[in-house]
Amino acid sequence: MKGFLDGFPPGRDWFFGVRTFAASMLALYIALLMQLPRPYWAMATVYIVASPFVGPTSSKALYRAIGTLLGASAAVFLVPLFSQTPELLSIAVALWTGTMLFMSLQLRTANSYVLMLAGYTLPLIALPTVNHPETVFDVAYSRTLEILLGIVCAAVVGSLFWPRRLEPALINAADTWFKDASRYLDGCLAREADPASIGALRGSMVGTFASLEPMVGQLPHEGAHTHSVRYAQELRGRMIHLMPTADALDDALTALERRAPEQLRLIQPVLDQARAWVNAPLDEADGSWDALWLAVKRVEPGPAALSDSRLALRANALYRLGEWIDLWQDCLSLRASLLAGGTLPWRAVYRHWRLRRLSPYFDRGLMLYSAASTSVAICIASAGWILLGWTDGASAVILAAVACSFFAAMDDPAPQIYRFFFWTAVSVILAGVYLFWVLPMLSDFPMLVLAFAVPWICIGTLTAQPKFFLPTLLTLVNTASFISVQQTYDADFIGFANANLAGPVGLLFAFIWTLIARPFGAELAAKRLTHSTWRDIASLGERSTLAAHRRMGVRMLDRLMQLLPRLAQTGQDGSVALRELRVALNLLDLLAYLPRLSPGTQHEIREVIEAVGAHFRRCVAAGERLVPPDALLNTLGRAGRGLAVEQGEPGEDAALHVLHALSGLRLALMPGTEAVSPREDAEEVPYGIDGAPL
Repeated sequence: MKGFLDGFPPGRDWFFGVRTFAASMLALYIALLMQLPRPYWAMATVYIVASPFVGPTSSKALYRAIGTLLGASAAVFLVPLFSQTPELLSIAVALWTGTMLFMSLQLRTANSYVLMLAGYTLPLIALPTVNHPETVFDVAYSRTLEILLGIVCAAVVGSLFWPRRLEPALINAADTWFKDASRYLDGCLAREADPASIGALRGSMVGTFASLEPMVGQLPHEGAHTHSVRYAQELRGRMIHLMPTADALDDALTALERRAPEQLRLIQPVLDQARAWVNAPLDEADGSWDALWLAVKRVEPGPAALSDSRLALRANALYRLGEWIDLWQDCLSLRASLLAGGTLPWRAVYRHWRLRRLSPYFDRGLMLYSAASTSVAICIASAGWILLGWTDGASAVILAAVACSFFAAMDDPAPQIYRFFFWTAVSVILAGVYLFWVLPMLSDFPMLVLAFAVPWICIGTLTAQPKFFLPTLLTLVNTASFISVQQTYDADFIGFANANLAGPVGLLFAFIWTLIARPFGAELAAKRLTHSTWRDIASLGERSTLAAHRRMGVRMLDRLMQLLPRLAQTGQDGSVALRELRVALNLLDLLAYLPRLSPGTQHEIREVIEAVGAHFRRCVAAGERLVPPDALLNTLGRAGRGLAVEQGEPGEDAALHVLHALSGLRLALMPGTEAVSPREDAEEVPYGIDGAPL
């Protein structure tokens, strides 16, 4: 019995299904009472904006209202202007939809829905009224009113009955990330993890992070404490930083293990202590941060000892370990503050200069192509509608525009558009069953509610589960629209088929068009993201401000979160992308501390930055990764020897940071090699492609 019940949705999802159905029936009843021309729009809108959580429901309701008003206003303005020339109207609609879509893709927050909705609301209103332009205002007004009615019903019922807050769900998702991150870090510290398991954990961490990001953006919409919103944003930033920091620590420990195993044995108790901390229950780690730092300080060599390459390796490993300790402590303390509802004071211990608010990366070239292909699809579909003289062919153009807009941000939207087509076709069949078999037997509104109750509640319950969200939502919304509930029953099969088969035809066209116009998938997106990273690294040799470098650093981290899932999807190694990110981050560290060095050392560090930039410019020109040349490694060696002179001088602290950045840079460029350290001899030492001295 238990195994049978395990497949059923939990009780909270059933509450959501009942609540949403009640809101949809309330919206339908009020719309019928007000004698609105298309009351089913109000019913369908409830399901579009409804969410199990208060925040997403509120934000989607607000943004759908604004987007509908924008799209309706554009329709009222454009239809009278081009009513005599449907070809020009189609072009205007295509340009509007494509422009709004492109603008919406520039936003990574919930308000992007405003622009995307405004884009496809115009054809929803404008195209059916092209032959009767005098009715466009009435249609726009009634659609806006019916949608606002559905929005109000969904928001009010959702906030009054069984409301769920997003903050606990965010903490649960964060705990999933903590679980994976603990295993990821433990494998690094234990020196036992294999690349396959590390890659799987990395993919899981990135996937959880991707689910957290929209939750963080929705917190303000449910009235979360201002500190909770800030703490969630701070946690998100440190989650991004943790992966390259752990990767740098792993490389530093690998270099120490290979070149100075006796030094690794010396710090092994500290690593064991760190493992115990990372594997401890999340609520039982108090005091571990202070104890770990005391242990690190006891085995950390002083600046004067760094002339010994083996001690320099140990110092670099402990430096990277210290970065991870501070980051992990911040993540744990932020989680505790979120659990307390934002009322627990929080103080950061990881205060890297690069930390700042999210600076998202956008591939505007692909975005522009996606928006342009949507506009062209609308033009072609409109031309077919006009040439065929299909009375209800506007529905085909409308759903083609909706499908292309919905999935424009995806690397490969064709499979999702096909699912849209399939479930829309199912909705036509289901609507036909209701319209010609169920509705004729009903006599009043309560009977209508009973007829809808069982299927709508059952299907609506499944919309709360992400894996069923798209098919169930499409089924509910499209079936409600295709049934077209009115004040009186009036339906004929020929009219129903002519009006409602146009939608699937438009979606089938959108699917075929997408296969033709966008045959590439994640491979192209991953390649473009990789080349963008190379170009950014190459540009670091140019003069810029610290603020610009800070923005670039955060943008690169954001780009990594977009790149890793695509690399996993295409079977590529994500560790290479992490290394290239670490090259960039170490270069940014060099630039940050550069002004505090002596003029002679500054010149040598600038040579390093320019040499690395030249290498990645060659990668961009070749279109592939190239092996770093020997000259680059020699340049790194000279810079490391020059820093030895600065120890004990006023710039000593900056020199130590730069020395560790040079070490991290070499390990990122040439994995498995020893860190950069001053050599007793000043002789130029050539290096082979494996990073070892020849």
